[in-house]
Amino acid sequence: MKKSKRIQPLKNLASRHEQQAARTLGQSRSQLGQQQDRLEELFAYRQEYQQRFRREAENGIRGAQLQTYQSFMLQLDEAIRQQRVQVEQAEQSCQTVTEQWRETHIRTQVLDKTIQRFRAHENRQAEKISQREADDLAARRFCSQE
Repeated sequence: MKKSKRIQPLKNLASRHEQQAARTLGQSRSQLGQQQDRLEELFAYRQEYQQRFRREAENGIRGAQLQTYQSFMLQLDEAIRQQRVQVEQAEQSCQTVTEQWRETHIRTQVLDKTIQRFRAHENRQAEKISQREADDLAARRFCSQE
């Protein structure tokens, strides 16, 4: 069996691993996007809440309302802090998964190029054999004419 044929199953397996790594990468990027969206929503909500409070404060505010506002802002700030941690973790995960995909992609490319090299070598060998056979046939015909 030709070397190119023997390596083909390895290349097929590497391609399947690369495809799985690409799917995992897509999922990781999607999760990162979702985490970033949540963080942006929290920021937007915080800004909206602050603006609403300022409008109400212009008309006067009681101490209990101020304490409620401050307490809620602390909770919102903590939620933002926790969401930032989630975003950072998702970014790290995405980087790890990206690197894993790159490694599988490189393996697939190496096997593909190896198969191409083997096929080119096999084709050259087949051409040499074919040329040798043609030369032998021509030589036999030439000798039989004499």
